[in-house]
Amino acid sequence: MSVGVPLAKAPSAWGDPRALSFVDSVLWVKLRTAAIWLLVAFSAGVFFAAMMTSPDWEERVDALRDAGAEVSTATVVARQGQVREVISDGDLEGYTSDLVVSVPGGPERLAVPDAFTYDKPVEGAEADVLWAGSGGYVDDRKHLPTLAAGRWAAFPDDENGDAALVAFVILAGIGGAVLTPCFTIGAHAGRLQRLAWSPFAQTVRAVPAVGVFVGFRPLLLGREATLTEMAFAGGGFLLVLAVYIGTSMRTLR
Repeated sequence: MSVGVPLAKAPSAWGDPRALSFVDSVLWVKLRTAAIWLLVAFSAGVFFAAMMTSPDWEERVDALRDAGAEVSTATVVARQGQVREVISDGDLEGYTSDLVVSVPGGPERLAVPDAFTYDKPVEGAEADVLWAGSGGYVDDRKHLPTLAAGRWAAFPDDENGDAALVAFVILAGIGGAVLTPCFTIGAHAGRLQRLAWSPFAQTVRAVPAVGVFVGFRPLLLGREATLTEMAFAGGGFLLVLAVYIGTSMRTLR
């Protein structure tokens, strides 16, 4: 019969958090630290992807959204006025024009002012339209389902989605590949352990993280953020990164 440690004498994980910390395991300490830095890098990528693909707050889009807007593929039945070229950085980006479209299951003639299309609009061409009642919105640069929902999408199929993907790869991929080894492999395990159980250091790390959440909360709920809230989100994120790096510098050998 094997003899175990009496329960009365067994260390209590609840009474002593270090009982679960594997104090003598250098590998565990470094794996735990690596996981934290990978999470920080991933959160950085997701944060900027969300900021770059947040809903469009144009008044016209807001009015359509409040009226229960939906997205449909419409057919151009008429074009009113002149077609205007949109030039960006010396290159032709697309065209703006006042269109009349026919929406399947909706209005047969829906006026869409200032519609942006990559191709020059002609009768019979198709275009995705965000519409409600007698109003419509067309912009090939935008991901209309995201606008209709009033929320952000990680990597929508538009220009902002492409830019968000690049930002995510740079921040999450490269950031994780640089920060994780730097503050894990090159760090002293004992110092990492002391940092992990330091109430002061962990409080300092938590405070700016709460600021980021407060600033980012409106976008998570699908409403427009105020300038103050956006400052909390953007400035708070940079502060979080600076605080994490700053508090980790003393762990390096």
